[in-house]
Amino acid sequence: MRVKLSKRHLKILFNEIIGASGSWTKIASEQGVSVRTLNDWKRGKITMPFETFKRLSGIVKLKKADLSPKLLPNFWHIKDAARKGALVRYKKYGNPGTSEGRSKGGRITCQKFLLNPQLAKRRGFIIRKNIFYPSQSTGLAEFIGIILGDGGITNYQVVVTLNKDTDKEYANYVNDIFKNLFRLEPTIKEIKDKKVCCVVVSSRNLVEYLENKHGLKAGDKIRNKLDIPLWIKLNKEYTKACLRGLFDTDGCFYIDKHYYKKKIYYNCAMNFTNRSFPILFFFKTKLEQLGFHPTRNTKFSIVLRRENEIIKYFQTIGSSNLKHLNKFKGYFRNKLGEVPKRS
Repeated sequence: MRVKLSKRHLKILFNEIIGASGSWTKIASEQGVSVRTLNDWKRGKITMPFETFKRLSGIVKLKKADLSPKLLPNFWHIKDAARKGALVRYKKYGNPGTSEGRSKGGRITCQKFLLNPQLAKRRGFIIRKNIFYPSQSTGLAEFIGIILGDGGITNYQVVVTLNKDTDKEYANYVNDIFKNLFRLEPTIKEIKDKKVCCVVVSSRNLVEYLENKHGLKAGDKIRNKLDIPLWIKLNKEYTKACLRGLFDTDGCFYIDKHYYKKKIYYNCAMNFTNRSFPILFFFKTKLEQLGFHPTRNTKFSIVLRRENEIIKYFQTIGSSNLKHLNKFKGYFRNKLGEVPKRS
């Protein structure tokens, strides 16, 4: 319990005490408190414990009725302190019950966390990752080809989906591209009960960079009619790199087996499949500009069948996917006893 006295009764009590004891220091020492606390009691700045009040009034023989004390429970002030704190917070952040107030508080918190990432981490908050913004290059052009092939973009992630058995080494290659281009640390995830692995990067900054700088919008590639960035189309080397990224993800090298006059013949072929017409158009027309003769196999696929052009493709454009390279080398090793060298 605490005791609250009016200013008049406080003056009566402490005048009597100082008259009887003669020294503030002595009184404070006897009550086991500091002189400052004694002064705060005298001025009514803080309330005094009930036991202390009984001892002090007993010193000067004042009765309880003479001072009309008001008894208060412990922590009586909490409600008032909370009200004052709420008023201060309201003034600083606005009404927490409105969307404007919550938004203002959220912006201030995000700003603090951006300035102090370690604090955000300790509090369990996730903030945007800083990324490196690369210049135009063959590496970036190949990356964009990969994304427009087997890649996907959501509001917060960039994902490349591959075959976990046949594209295992290529997944590591894509992983390294993310690191080298953007200084980001991807995650390679295998999908349970499916022959799929995903190279995943969670970064809102990367998503915005791809959208704002290169027109690669988040969402469905076909519905959004994504196309190859102009800076790639206008540069021969960037075009080759982008073609490589597209074929390495959405293409296949295969052996075509057929019979003629009771004999078996084998021919190699390259097939590129994509359901986006702007991407299919880029792939076909750019191969034609580079001296190839691709044909439309189906509505969504393009094929190279001439053996000399397939050799030329792997010599001049190449592949970063060991799956394609091994099939190409294996076919010509069996047929010619050697692998055609890069020109």
